[in-house]
Amino acid sequence: MDEQHRRRDQARLIGAVALVAVMVAFIVDNRRSVRVGFVFTDRTVPLIAVLLITAVIGAVIDRLLRWRGSRRKAADAGG
Repeated sequence: MDEQHRRRDQARLIGAVALVAVMVAFIVDNRRSVRVGFVFTDRTVPLIAVLLITAVIGAVIDRLLRWRGSRRKAADAGG
């Protein structure tokens, strides 16, 4: 492996470790529970769960919109 690949791998590892450290600090800092209103009821849930569920829903919506856009481009290019 050449020097450039080794440096890139080291940078990725350092970035991954830093990201994990930030995530752990974020989770530890957001352990308290909050009251969340759902359609028919209210529940007390950990704040981190609310944040993670919101992030997952946002990522799914983003992927669906990107998938829909790529299908439209393919349809426009094909016919």
